[in-house]
Amino acid sequence: KEFVINLPEFTSKNASVNVPLPISQVAAHWGVSALFTRIKYDDLLICLKCLIIERSVLVLGESPDLVTSCTCALLDLLKPYTWASNFIPLLPSYMIDFVNSPVPFIIGMAM
Repeated sequence: KEFVINLPEFTSKNASVNVPLPISQVAAHWGVSALFTRIKYDDLLICLKCLIIERSVLVLGESPDLVTSCTCALLDLLKPYTWASNFIPLLPSYMIDFVNSPVPFIIGMAM
């Protein structure tokens, strides 16, 4: 069994990504599977496009462990590229002012 994501906007050949099921076997970390099951793939592609052009991404969630794993999974999905700017997997609420930073970031916050 496979989960197929079509990527028509990236190439004229209608490229696709085939992910073996169950999704928990995709990566050693369960963050990638958590990301795929909680975010629509169109929104995930927009998020990855933003990261490639070095835009800031704020990941919000209810549980700190899920937020942390999803922010780390974004870094895994960027490979072979590496994120060269600020990466804070879980930002404490008293440091909320950091999201006004002019530099690009990947930040996770539990609400």
